[in-house]
Amino acid sequence: MKKTHTAHLSLIIGTLLMLLDQFFWTSHAKHIHISKVSTLMSTLQVQHIITLLGLDLVIISLGYIYSKRENSLSDAVKTWLYTIFTGFIATIICFFLTKEIDTNAIYSIFLPIIRNVSPVITGLILSLICYPFMQKVNNKYLKFILLALLLIPTLSGTDLLGYSDGYSIPFTFILFYLGVIEASEEKRFSIISLILLCFINVLCVTMMPLCSKIVHGDMSTALRFTTSTSFMEVMIACLLIRVLRNIPFFNNWTSIRYIPLASLVLIGADRLKTIVSWNEDLVGKSAAKLFRQGVLEAVIIILVVLLVTILLKQLPQVKKIEQDLDDHFSDFELTDQWIKKELRFILAFLKAHRINIIMLIAAYILSYASFIAMNTAYTIEINAIETYNIFWYTLFKRQFFVLLNTIMLVLVARFLFAITRRYWFSVLFTGSAQIIITVANRLKIIYRDEPIIPGDLAMIKAWKSLMGMMGTNVIIAAIALIVILVTLTVYLEKKHPYAFHMSLKKSIIWVLVTVTFFSGTLLMNHDGSYVNALMRNLGDQPYFFNQLFGAKVNGPLLQFLNNIDVSVMDEPENYSKETMMKIYEKYAQESQKINRRRRNDWDDQIVIMGLSESFADPYRIPELTLANDPIPYIRSLMKTTTSGLMYSTGYGGGTANMEYMALTGLNQGFFSASLTPYTQLVTSQNDAYAFSRLFNQAIAIHPYIGVYYSRQTVYQNFGFNKFMYLGSKYPIKHQYSIDRSAYLSDETAYDNTIDEIMDADGSKFINLVTMQNHLPYDNNYYNNKERYAASGNAVTNDYVRGMVEEYMMGLHHTDEAVKNFIEKIDSINKPITFVFYGDHLPGIYWDTNNNTVLHQTDYFIYSNKYARRHLGRRTYKQYKMIAPTDFMSLVQKQTLTKTTPYSALLEKVLDELPVITTKAAAGSEEESDAAMISVDGEMIKYNDLSSSQKELYNDYKLVQYDMTAGNNYLANTQFTK
Repeated sequence: MKKTHTAHLSLIIGTLLMLLDQFFWTSHAKHIHISKVSTLMSTLQVQHIITLLGLDLVIISLGYIYSKRENSLSDAVKTWLYTIFTGFIATIICFFLTKEIDTNAIYSIFLPIIRNVSPVITGLILSLICYPFMQKVNNKYLKFILLALLLIPTLSGTDLLGYSDGYSIPFTFILFYLGVIEASEEKRFSIISLILLCFINVLCVTMMPLCSKIVHGDMSTALRFTTSTSFMEVMIACLLIRVLRNIPFFNNWTSIRYIPLASLVLIGADRLKTIVSWNEDLVGKSAAKLFRQGVLEAVIIILVVLLVTILLKQLPQVKKIEQDLDDHFSDFELTDQWIKKELRFILAFLKAHRINIIMLIAAYILSYASFIAMNTAYTIEINAIETYNIFWYTLFKRQFFVLLNTIMLVLVARFLFAITRRYWFSVLFTGSAQIIITVANRLKIIYRDEPIIPGDLAMIKAWKSLMGMMGTNVIIAAIALIVILVTLTVYLEKKHPYAFHMSLKKSIIWVLVTVTFFSGTLLMNHDGSYVNALMRNLGDQPYFFNQLFGAKVNGPLLQFLNNIDVSVMDEPENYSKETMMKIYEKYAQESQKINRRRRNDWDDQIVIMGLSESFADPYRIPELTLANDPIPYIRSLMKTTTSGLMYSTGYGGGTANMEYMALTGLNQGFFSASLTPYTQLVTSQNDAYAFSRLFNQAIAIHPYIGVYYSRQTVYQNFGFNKFMYLGSKYPIKHQYSIDRSAYLSDETAYDNTIDEIMDADGSKFINLVTMQNHLPYDNNYYNNKERYAASGNAVTNDYVRGMVEEYMMGLHHTDEAVKNFIEKIDSINKPITFVFYGDHLPGIYWDTNNNTVLHQTDYFIYSNKYARRHLGRRTYKQYKMIAPTDFMSLVQKQTLTKTTPYSALLEKVLDELPVITTKAAAGSEEESDAAMISVDGEMIKYNDLSSSQKELYNDYKLVQYDMTAGNNYLANTQFTK
């Protein structure tokens, strides 16, 4: 092969060294800690400066190669496009390897220069843009200036120009033009100069640690010359290029220049470390093994990048883009005529694509407006202390999701156009649908404080009733809008048809892209799936516990999609109608057996299921000491009645999950880990089962707003007669707050419960959910907190101490409220049973590593004096540890109330199985199904159960599946009657 003056070989060697430097020295040698001057340190430093030459070789070689090309502006644009392409591919690879990505990574892909993903590439593009002007500068003076700019920082030891470690824009700019000058001067190689420079460089590098120790007394300047920005390193790189440029090495392969560009993109944003993250397993191995591994990986990356680039450049579309860019910038000269030409080009482009641009702008406006419409105020409250203007918050904080909603609208419009070939129909239909969805969500928020979710679609069956609720004006406006849209569509399609040709191939691609995109929503809530990882990493939080807030921050469309996939639970083995009928018959017989020993029905009984927000005995927290006991009354009461510990699936949150289990007897442990039953299951069940259906009346009381966890819909589907909350048509009559608390007190909850008890006619079920002890605990709500001064290792600092003491004062007020409530129900001549339980611990015990303790709350079941006299209450053994699903079984036992086949099953589960909970709450990843906890808090595996226990466990699981995710075969039996 004929020798030509190119620098392709130096480019390959430089890339190899640069990658090796990143693999070995950046990732692994950082684990080598050397605090004293030694031969080992000097040796390592010499090895390091060899790999550091890689960056200098790459930048100078690129300057050398690009100087031989005539169209630098075209090359700048090509480099920018290639950077976007490489960043896109690299990000996808990293995501598939780690399932981690964020919005910054997405922005960095498409805005590589603005985000400065790779300072070297940014410097390279700026150098290419400036190249036409720099050509006018005398090379002799330019070289002198550039060398001076490199020498001064090396001599002074101060990074005056922000060279950093060499991966910087100024350093790239200087080295690029050194490469340009090297190409123009074509100086001969001098072996003496190279040897002399290498000797000086090695001497400086090996002596600097000793100098640092003598002068400074430490190793702070030991690595002063171990950097790519060292003057000696740069000059050595220049000399090496002079000898390497004449060695023939695929000199006609212009694709080689893209290899270092791809490598620099990989190095940027730590993508390279992610791609070779398995190297961390080699840390601690021999340096030689690490080095060989690094060389192998560097060579593989170079070969893969070269192959992909060559294949990419063979595509006709890529060739056309390159040719168009070359033609466009072929006659560049910065004059008025050139500027006018560029302006004409931009205007022509906008005109040619005006329809698509208008579509994008309209889609963005509709998307942004839909976010704003989900708010009934001009501010959004992120938490108890952060409030933002909704317009600015949406524009800046949630911009990515506004864009995502925009993309979804464009995809729908493109999909319709690919199917119908009618532009105006596709655009107007999509826009109208978005407006209707936004308005419908807005109306539901106004009337129900929650957005539209998939479960609401079941209401379409009652469309006549819905139209009656909407009112005449809304119906007339809707009809008028439909008529206008149809007329406008027909008019535009006939009079102003948009002649846009979409080939069959493109149509199929658009259909496939749209279907694939939206079908991904079926996996959004599947833990472990790539779709789930992608959305959660990008910041899509479904907020199932507060659908309204989810719609505010995600937009109504994405929030709706977040709720589409309801993966309730996996189908158990042997599930069939025949199996379920056998289970029914088995527990119908068990129920008859139990009922022969019991005399009571629910009749006039009143059962109160009282969830006490964040209630848990603080004395169980290791290494926490309090000046006084905040719950003396409840502690004494628990000694004389059915009581013990409840194993909560949550810590610091998850109220609705405990509430769901207490009301239904169905266990969260069997469900999909990502399922929130209230918002993702019950909202789509018209006749969901709850114990409330056993009573003549069912009432829910929650002295707070009713929007959380879709409780309005949930209680309705559970068959509750009314739901009392702030702002409801059933007012919270008694309202008290304590000191400066933002929440209504427990006294409020219990006094309103007393009213419902007095108003009871026949049996009544009351579900009470308090709010007094809800977070935050750092707002100084209560006076006299010093009464419960906290100390011990569990209190790590004053901030934690303040929260603990605030929480203790709340427990004190709960204790007093419970005492007053017990006294009141004891004076009422009705059979009343009160279930009191804490839903979870407060999330304030940060340094407590005992997982079991963090999931243990307290409960007691108290029957008033009248109930004890008339129901024949027996004394039962204490159940030291139960699940929230066990409460109704304990109530039945305590009141000698007859069972249904379903509650007979639950009683056997209570008596014969360990506590069933979620894997997350048990701190286990081993179990393939729900986890089980012994009374002592120890994990029990399924294989440790006896054969009879396994049969009971499987029966319980089959019943839960049938009632929630299966065919509901038991609904046609007397299983829950």
